[in-house]
Amino acid sequence: MEKIVIEQIAIDAIIGVYAQERIKKQPLLIDLELQYDASQACDSDNIEHALDYHKICLDIHQFVRESKFHLLEALAKAIAKRVLSNDSVFSVRVNISKPRALEHAHTVRFELTQFQHN
Repeated sequence: MEKIVIEQIAIDAIIGVYAQERIKKQPLLIDLELQYDASQACDSDNIEHALDYHKICLDIHQFVRESKFHLLEALAKAIAKRVLSNDSVFSVRVNISKPRALEHAHTVRFELTQFQHN
């Protein structure tokens, strides 16, 4: 099984449970790891046989930018669901880092892995 990894999609979004987090957008960094069968793309060298990771990245960027989730966990699950709507993707790992979440820590990160249900 092959995979595409998209690292550190930088997005400012409303995220958090505290009043100040509901007003001003905060920076998030999102990593995606998408497992799919890339054998045909490897053999053909044809974009029609590959995942359009540019399109996936743009979709996730727009979705998160417009979202207003309270929890990283809920946002990660929603992202995974969007990615898995592409039938070519067998599984997705979503990592979301929230760099300004804690005063004494560099970042807080939540990781979720979801699989395609057939």
